Amino acid sequence: MGNFLRLLSPRALATANRLRRASRGERWTVAFFSLIGVGFWVGLFALFGWLIGTFYEVEILGPLVAPWVLEMAVLSLFGLLCFSNIITALSTFYLAEDLELVLSLPVSRDTFHFARLADTIIQSSWLLVFFGAPLAVAFWRAYDAGPVFGLALLLVMPGMVLIPAAFGLGVASTLVRVFPARRLREAFALAGVLLLVVAFVALRVMRPERLMDPDSFESVAAYAAQLRVEIPLLFPPRWIADVLLAALRGRALPWSEVGLLLTGAFGATGVVRWLTMAVYDEGRARSQEARAARLARSPVLDALLALWTRPLSPAARAIVEKDVKTFVRDPAQWSQVFLVGGIVVISIATAAAFPRDNPIFSSGRAMWWANVLAFLAQASVGFILATLSTRFQFTAVSNERRGFWIVRTGPITARAFLWAKVWPTLLPMVVIGQVLAVSMTAILGASPVVIGVSSVGALALSFAISGLAVGMGARYPDFKADNAARVAASPAALLFMVLASVLVLAVSALELASVGLWLRAQWQERPVSAAEWAGILGAVGGVVALCGLVTVRSIHGGAAALWDRELPNS
Repeated sequence: MGNFLRLLSPRALATANRLRRASRGERWTVAFFSLIGVGFWVGLFALFGWLIGTFYEVEILGPLVAPWVLEMAVLSLFGLLCFSNIITALSTFYLAEDLELVLSLPVSRDTFHFARLADTIIQSSWLLVFFGAPLAVAFWRAYDAGPVFGLALLLVMPGMVLIPAAFGLGVASTLVRVFPARRLREAFALAGVLLLVVAFVALRVMRPERLMDPDSFESVAAYAAQLRVEIPLLFPPRWIADVLLAALRGRALPWSEVGLLLTGAFGATGVVRWLTMAVYDEGRARSQEARAARLARSPVLDALLALWTRPLSPAARAIVEKDVKTFVRDPAQWSQVFLVGGIVVISIATAAAFPRDNPIFSSGRAMWWANVLAFLAQASVGFILATLSTRFQFTAVSNERRGFWIVRTGPITARAFLWAKVWPTLLPMVVIGQVLAVSMTAILGASPVVIGVSSVGALALSFAISGLAVGMGARYPDFKADNAARVAASPAALLFMVLASVLVLAVSALELASVGLWLRAQWQERPVSAAEWAGILGAVGGVVALCGLVTVRSIHGGAAALWDRELPNS
């Protein structure tokens, strides 16, 4: 037990040391963002409690459909945990940087195995705590269940945690005998992104809002039957759902399902221990293969990069080429492009699916209302750009990691370095902004004036958000982060999202001033006066000036802060 705890302690000790050595300002920053995280979690408790409670109180329909909601929630969480454990097990058992040190210690393989399994569970089960706990409490309150439901939660927890962990580790250990662990992790990460995109697009295409209209079904029974999907009998989520539903309804607990969960959890843990240790050495040896670089060596990519980087200095051109080739070599990075495409498709499909049968769209002022709706829809473009920028641009400086000292001592200025970080992603941001702004407003039937204002606003925001993201990333870099996703989830990234949201709201306010003048003239059914045209153009000019100022000041401020930092330890 002593060695087991020692193998788990480095992560906790590193966090404690980081907090102990942090400055007062850094501690206040950690405390502030921790409070935000706790507040968000408490908000999930309140939101889920209100949603489940309100839904359950619907006469006849609520008690019929609420069990289905619980079953689908259990099935979804279980599936996500299984998938997450596969990727996490590949990292903790086969790709972790400390494996050479740990495997050389006088520690038994059993202790090593169970310590790594516990680490895998801790890293991959945050979803269960963050979303599962609020959902469980919401059902507990809606059904007004007694302490038996708490006992049921404790009984099903081993099955909810250990079975997915054992499954994920078993799949990972079986596949590493055939495929290198690094390629497997990248393939599963890519598959996860593709499945997420397909799920989002399919959900949007199915228009789930129609399910909330019981009048479209012949009866409440048909409505419930349309929703319900049976979970196989010999499937752990079915056992978990049966135990929880029995506790919620005040019935006797199905001890056969409880026994299956407990014996299955501990049995699966034992089986996967035997399987992993039997193939571990061979899989560990195969995990040392380096990434392929087929696309990075493509002459077509070289020609495109030479054309795109022609306006840059030689030093900045080298940084852009390095970043692009690193991006295309890492599936964990370029697979995010599919997620971006899914977001664009979902946004356009949502605009296309907006119900146009409302009486206001058949009135004499239908065009006016269409323009109002289009303006509100295009305001979301800025928030979409800010979200994408957090993942791809805010992390650009931190992606240098410990090699930043090479750039810092090289023949390039801080501003040129940050502009080189903006350059690769600027064109995609402009294209995505224009596609969303123009297509969403055109689909909703907006006039050319609203479409034009939206296009100019999206173009200006593409530059401003890009500059703000790279500048903030330069002020608060994390050169020790092992992947870009961790940087994008940091407190500094949250601060960037807050500032980007303020910028989007400010630009929307200026656009509202310009579009408002034009809409007022349309409402009064008169032509736009010369003074109003001047106001419209002035507001649009204010948008361009504000975004230009934010872009330049963010880059200059970030450059000064970055070059004043001490070099990271190599």
